[in-house]
Amino acid sequence: MLGSYIGLVEVQFYMKSALPHWFRVTWLINAPMGLLFAVRIVWEKTVWTWARGPQAVGFSLMHIHPLFAVAGVICSTLLVLWFITATIYLAGRWKICSKTEWAMVVLSLFVTLAIVLPDQFFAR
Repeated sequence: MLGSYIGLVEVQFYMKSALPHWFRVTWLINAPMGLLFAVRIVWEKTVWTWARGPQAVGFSLMHIHPLFAVAGVICSTLLVLWFITATIYLAGRWKICSKTEWAMVVLSLFVTLAIVLPDQFFAR
């Protein structure tokens, strides 16, 4: 239990939060791999498409680093689901939402956009 005792009164050090603790932990578990995967996919959708022309996005990633690709797909999919759930959950509690939670939602939005946008969206 977080906190310390001052005399006989326990002082709590909990951050005021709109999201449950377990929900924030699930984001923390999925975010590193999901964000790295999203950055790589955005790189392939933009820079490589501009430099090399139309291509199968994720093809080289799957053949060079298959474990990273599979873990990235799983974590980014879970982050998309997390984003949808968190948006619904925070709609009713937006007044007590901390800056950390807003950052979590914005980063999850980035992953969602990276996965959902069509491959030819950034093509010239």
